Amino acid sequence: MELFDAHTHLDMKHFKNDLHRVLERARAAGVQGLVNSSIGPGSFRRTLGIVKKYPDYVYHSPGCSVSQLTEDDADAIDILIRKYKDQIVAIGEVGLDYHWVRDSEGRKAQEPLFVRFIDLADELNLPLVVHSRKAEAEALRILERQFQGDVLMHCFDGTSDSAKKIRDLGWKITLPTNFRKYRNRVEATAILPLEQILLETDGPYLSPTEGRNEPANLSIGCTDLADLLGQPVEDVAKSTTQNSRRFYGV
Repeated sequence: MELFDAHTHLDMKHFKNDLHRVLERARAAGVQGLVNSSIGPGSFRRTLGIVKKYPDYVYHSPGCSVSQLTEDDADAIDILIRKYKDQIVAIGEVGLDYHWVRDSEGRKAQEPLFVRFIDLADELNLPLVVHSRKAEAEALRILERQFQGDVLMHCFDGTSDSAKKIRDLGWKITLPTNFRKYRNRVEATAILPLEQILLETDGPYLSPTEGRNEPANLSIGCTDLADLLGQPVEDVAKSTTQNSRRFYGV
């Protein structure tokens, strides 16, 4: 099976003691490559080290912890992105989070920081990976107004109307390995064509089994997607892998 993990967080402490074995299991499961999303200045630097150690297998998409982002962190991430722009394949995850941020003032404060990274992706001609937890409609409204590049809605869990808008705009979504537990994500598989769907783990989160999530678990999500679409699992694996490689340009 030919797989590609479009979004994960291998620089986190959950993988500190056995990252090499995690990647060995990934290769054995057919994972051809993966994109690590850093979520802050320290995370960015750790990811640089992982990419250097596993070239042409681990790629870097720098972003932030959306619900906790400060101006100072945004400044630091911006500087790092510009410095290492030739070593990254996208910008994100960036976006809006209405799950952890529930007051209207806090939600509104996220918007200029989101737009700042949208503008940076536009300036550097990079695709954008968007976190939009409980904020899909608002994130899409801002993106449609501000960005002309390619967009990936990471861990998409929006309404059918949001899924239709993404479909019509030609943008992409990722489904996590446990997506079948979520009604909106299952509905999205019937709305978007396979050409607009990528697979991710979001490891160490959203595991389809007990314990942390890791790239080898992609086969579970792929099998579930193939079952829902009524297509051979090898074909779905190949298609989602090609989608990831095209989106990230790797």
